[in-house]
Amino acid sequence: IFVLPDNYEVTDKSLNDIKDVVCPVYSAQSVLQLDRVDTLSHDLGGKPYVPGFVGLNRIKSNSYMNVVIQMLAHVAPIRDALLMLPPQASNQQSALLCKLAMLVRRMWHSRRFKAHVSPHEFVQEVVLQSKRRFRLDVEGDPYELLVWLLNTLHICLGGSRKRNSSVVYGSFQGEMRVTTQGLGDTQARAQDSDPLHLDRAKALKTTKTPFLALSLELPPKPLFTSTNGGDTADDDDNDERADIPQVALSTLLQRYNGSTVVELNGQARQFQLTKLPRYIICHIKRFSKNDFTAEKNPTVVNFPVRNMPFGELLPKDTKEKYGRGTTYDLVANICHVGDQLPAIGADSSAAPDVPTESAATAESPFVVYVRHAASHKWFALHDLRVEPIMPQMLFLSDSYIQVWQRND
Repeated sequence: IFVLPDNYEVTDKSLNDIKDVVCPVYSAQSVLQLDRVDTLSHDLGGKPYVPGFVGLNRIKSNSYMNVVIQMLAHVAPIRDALLMLPPQASNQQSALLCKLAMLVRRMWHSRRFKAHVSPHEFVQEVVLQSKRRFRLDVEGDPYELLVWLLNTLHICLGGSRKRNSSVVYGSFQGEMRVTTQGLGDTQARAQDSDPLHLDRAKALKTTKTPFLALSLELPPKPLFTSTNGGDTADDDDNDERADIPQVALSTLLQRYNGSTVVELNGQARQFQLTKLPRYIICHIKRFSKNDFTAEKNPTVVNFPVRNMPFGELLPKDTKEKYGRGTTYDLVANICHVGDQLPAIGADSSAAPDVPTESAATAESPFVVYVRHAASHKWFALHDLRVEPIMPQMLFLSDSYIQVWQRND
């Protein structure tokens, strides 16, 4: 702490608490204890909070940024790397990386003055670095932001195309085998609705492709819904809930089991997972857009919170190499709530400016559910609101992005 304009440093123990809040510093031992010890802290007003599970200010329409920050702050390797990044290295490191690291340090600080943090410095840097692709006055797509942020952090951390060249690739990068064939060379189908099958007697192209996330296609929502002729509002509400289709996450993942063939970009493709990363990101594609309108698929996705068998997607010989480490536990689940749809693709950069009053008063369309590793409790983080929830509450919102951790 310096006194200006004389520019001399004040060394007083009474100022240490302020220094810790402004720029927290962590030791390697304290970082190891974050997921092992269930700690309850209190702010200056006596309000209890759990370090790491604090609210983030909603500046304008930055709800989609807040949920991505909260999610990455609870992926242990990413969090630990950011917490251990030396603050004095800011001159050598990217401004985006340093501001994200500082934000995560403040979120996990156990002696905060208030139980919430403002992400304005990091958010402004995102707007600047992305050249206004991601903005404050338009609710963007959190998945697009996540992909951009992971690749940017990978470069900032000195990563290359090699596997494990950064903590980002070391945590999220897996590998799949992609077999491609022209639609005209596939096996003949009696009807267009029949499933595609590759013709092994004809030319095939096989490549190994790394991935950071698995995109999952939801079945199309039904054009017509059934009604039971109820005359009351309650009957109508019950009919609406009953008409929402449901699908299991394991069913969506069959796209990557090596036997399902899908049509993509005018070609028939078959995906086979060959390497499982430590953390798997699942992107459930809910939003679609055409020349006339954007819409959301409301299909409910059912999944277990623990022991999701991703290993069933591997070839048998590969699965044996992993032993028992092929099941995953859910770490974070970003969900979409309400009717406000995010700006998809180029919409976020081309959308007109929204008045600050409208952006500030609109309900946030995204919420993230995060598991506390030490206590296995779940919390709902919705901007400034932090609420403990039962695991059964995870299925009440429309899951959009999930992060799963491997049980080694």
